[in-house]
Parts: sequence; structure tokens; C-alpha cells
Amino acid sequence: MSKVAIIGYGNVGYHLANRISAKRHEVSIFSRTPIEDSVLSMDQLDPNDFDIIILSVPDDIIKEVSDQLAISEAIVLHTSGSNPIADLSKHAKHGVMYPLQTFSTTKEIDFTSFPIFVEGSDEGERDIFTFVRSFSNDVRLMTSTNRSKLHLAAVFACNFSNHMLHLSEILLADLDMSFQDIQPLVEETLEKAVELNPSNSQTGPAVREDDDTINTHLSMLKDEKLKSIYQMITDSIQDKK
Repeated sequence: MSKVAIIGYGNVGYHLANRISAKRHEVSIFSRTPIEDSVLSMDQLDPNDFDIIILSVPDDIIKEVSDQLAISEAIVLHTSGSNPIADLSKHAKHGVMYPLQTFSTTKEIDFTSFPIFVEGSDEGERDIFTFVRSFSNDVRLMTSTNRSKLHLAAVFACNFSNHMLHLSEILLADLDMSFQDIQPLVEETLEKAVELNPSNSQTGPAVREDDDTINTHLSMLKDEKLKSIYQMITDSIQDKK
């Protein structure tokens, strides 16, 4: 069992705290701005009291928070997909554990269903790998450079695709329909992409080069930003045929 401090209690910090504590590690949660009784102020954190310190904070303050921590024997980790391991170089034992998943506090997550990518300093990598293996079945080594490329791919697959669904939700509202009305279509699209690979499962007017339908859709869109998105995605689909 390890004594673990988690700094930050947003989406990722919340789920990590629940999962790690469920695996019988002793977890304490800290925040720069405590929001509830179970969360301690960061100025109460003594790194010497912990084996592992996990920074689950926004990417743009990871190095700042790391530099605020006193040097200790603790392993200091961050969870970012895009930030390099060098952000934690103040500490002898440091590394990254990047869970390849999307997190929301309102939805439970199965930690056995996705990989966690780790990287560590020479002094800490073995212990980091052992620690992450205690709560994940799929732990993989990856460098900062490759992890950043993976994060980019994940943004396209997850964040951008979700935004497309959001735009669809807005268009459906004009018809007094909900997003749930196209749920079967969305589910079949995702299942087919996984089964066949996205490169083999594209359908629709763009891949068919159905210019009449494309032009009709463009004429229906009064929002210039939406029209630009539609045209740009259409062009990209046709370029990748």
C-alpha cells in the first residue's frame, strides 16, 4: 500500500482518487482552492508524508505546481497527455501516467477497459510502473513525444467528435427533437468504425461526391461558422478517399 496525494479534484482527480483508494492505497486530496471538506488546502501538503504525489491540474500550471512542491523522496506524477515529463524535472523521482479516456464526474469509469501510458525518470520508472499496475490492467510505456502525438489523435477522436454531436444536437432542437432521437445512428456509426476501421466505414454525401445534396445543406446553414465547418469537413473527407 502506498500513501498517495492527489492535487486537483476535477474530472480526472475525482476518478483517480476513487480507483486508487479502492485498491487499498491511502489517498489524500489537495487543491489550491478547496471546494469541500474532504479536500485539503495545498499548503497543508508535506511531500515527505507521501510515497506518490499526483498532479491532476490544468496543463498550463503543471510546472508551476510542481515547482511549488518541496523536494522529497516522493514520486511526483502528472496525468497530462500533452505536457512533457520535463515539467517535473525538479524532482529526482518523477513521471507521467496518462489515462487514455474521457472523464466526467457524473459518469462512472471502468479502469479495466482502457490503457494508461507511463513514463518515468531513471530513478522512478520501475516504481511508477508497479504503482499504476496496482489499479490498471493495461499499462504501457511511452515517451513524451509520442504521448503528445497520441493526445492529438485523441482530441480528434474524442473532443472534436463530441463537438460534432453537440452541433447536431443544436440542429435537432430546431425540429423539437432531442439528441436521443439519433442515438441509434450514432451508436451504429461508432460500432462500425471500431469493427471496420474509420477508413472503411465512411458514408454520406461527401464520400459519394453528391454535390446536389452538399449544396442544399450549405444553403440551409445560415450560421457562417457552421457553413465553414461543413465545407471543411466535406473537403477533408474527399481528400482522404
